[in-house]
Amino acid sequence: MTLIIELLGYPRVVRDAVNRQPRGRKSWCLLAYLLLANQPTSRERLTELLFPAANDPLGALRWSLSDLRRVLGSDCALYGDPLTIVLPSTAVVDVDLICRGRWEEAFELHGLGQEFLAGASVPGSAAFELWLLSERQRLQGMTEAILHEATLACLAEGRTNDALQCVSRLVDLNPLDEAHHVLRVQCLRTAGDYDGAARHAEYCTDLFRQELGVEPSPVLQEAIHQPTIDLSKTRPYSVKAMLEAGEGAIAAGAISQGLQTLREAATRARQEHDPQTLARVLVALGHALVHVGRGSDEEGGAALHEAVTRSIEVGDEHTAAIAYRELAFADLERGRYHHALGLVSEATRLAAGDDTEMAWIECIEGACLSDQGCYAKASRVLKSAVERAERTESSEALVFARCWVGRLHLLRGEFAEATPVLERALQEARACWMALAPLPESLLAEVHLLKGDLDTAESQLERAFVMGRQLDDPCLESIAMRGLGLVAVARGQNSRGYQMLIDAPRISRRLPDSYRWIEAYGLDALCRVAIAQGERAAPQWIVALESLAGRCGMRELLVRALLHKALLGEPGALETARDLATNIDNPFLHDTIRQTKFREVSHAASHGHG
Repeated sequence: MTLIIELLGYPRVVRDAVNRQPRGRKSWCLLAYLLLANQPTSRERLTELLFPAANDPLGALRWSLSDLRRVLGSDCALYGDPLTIVLPSTAVVDVDLICRGRWEEAFELHGLGQEFLAGASVPGSAAFELWLLSERQRLQGMTEAILHEATLACLAEGRTNDALQCVSRLVDLNPLDEAHHVLRVQCLRTAGDYDGAARHAEYCTDLFRQELGVEPSPVLQEAIHQPTIDLSKTRPYSVKAMLEAGEGAIAAGAISQGLQTLREAATRARQEHDPQTLARVLVALGHALVHVGRGSDEEGGAALHEAVTRSIEVGDEHTAAIAYRELAFADLERGRYHHALGLVSEATRLAAGDDTEMAWIECIEGACLSDQGCYAKASRVLKSAVERAERTESSEALVFARCWVGRLHLLRGEFAEATPVLERALQEARACWMALAPLPESLLAEVHLLKGDLDTAESQLERAFVMGRQLDDPCLESIAMRGLGLVAVARGQNSRGYQMLIDAPRISRRLPDSYRWIEAYGLDALCRVAIAQGERAAPQWIVALESLAGRCGMRELLVRALLHKALLGEPGALETARDLATNIDNPFLHDTIRQTKFREVSHAASHGHG
């Protein structure tokens, strides 16, 4: 039996080439919830979600289950309490292909880019509507990741027209993400359509002015005016000499000169038909663009994709592993976690036995898991990264790993564990990686803030902010500004602190490829303070946090957005937050949920007396 379940767009089931439709519209909602909840759900909870107004909720659930069994066929099992669904191994579910994150599998889906469960709703169930919204946001984010990956893969293979088709769909899906427009400009330039690239940049500028009231970042104009390379006007140095010169220039801080030298080296390596050297040049170029290029992740991603292709062609697994790892880092920053973890798997397969490379790979894997609220697994992976870095004396990887370990303890409220890790990370960063030092310093300052040491926190945050500003790193500036805003509020400087908290996520958005988790982390603090101060703008900040966290799959921050909604009295928000938090192993979060419930009850009691 062939079974296809399509939940993107208007849902349908195809069994043995015949369309099957359930008799009840809530059967679609039940099927979708069972497939995407990631855990068995009690029948009682399902009746609360789907049949809140039914005279016999359990009877209505039994009828819908019977309806689904008829549609899905005898090879599918629906049983138990909590309720479990088991599909045959040959079944194809479109949302499952989206969640796997492999663009080759998902790209041809009929409903790719369409709304999840289009037209579906459960009137009277606010909790289900909130769950449905979060899933729609999450699946849209995953769809964007697939189209982004498809665009870069087509560019790497020289399929420029296909790349343009993919990136056009990407822009249509989320027209307010500047990075998508930058990538389209890059595709048009690659196709030789320089006038089209300029027109699209003008279109993007007009759109942002009209819809957001802001100008796009300078990255958009830089993408248009990036100089073309004419090797006839360059000296005939060897590619390897140009590679070393480019890397040296970047290490010395001459970023633009170094990048241009690496671009020229790549062009010359292509001309000389030297795929192995070309792969190494492309990895160096991609690494530089992603880490120090300031808004150049799209060009960097294209270079790294081509590096993967070329290195695999010549059997250079070490270079391919580095390229996959760098692509994973770029996806980590953009909140494309499922796709990043797929790239991590490829890098791990190719780097087996290389502890130095594996330390970096595990740093990225652990950060992805932590951003998603998978703390137990993240802790194991990051502990391994620390051990590998120590064993191989990889000082920069060790600092990087300690930062994520310290952040994990901070987010779980484990201040005694966070303090020594972050102190050591800060000390080691000052010795070997000064540009990273503001990150552990800001995280350490938050520990001091939460323990009530405002003077130490403020001193550290000011130092971190100034260093971030000197480095022109919006992520480092943003997280330090967030902390400074919280310090100001703690000192009773409410207006000043609130404005700083408004500025923090805005700073993070200064470049289109900034670290999305830091933006969301800043929004969470802003929401918390806005609610406490009774600010009218609180609902709009909550919606921004919910949208970003939902789209990226930042589970804990999505739960926190729902808790903020609960404090403002939104029906179903607390229940949905509690459902989504079930598999998040963070006692600090669960304490917050209990406190929110208490505050809701207290508010309701006082409202009743009024």
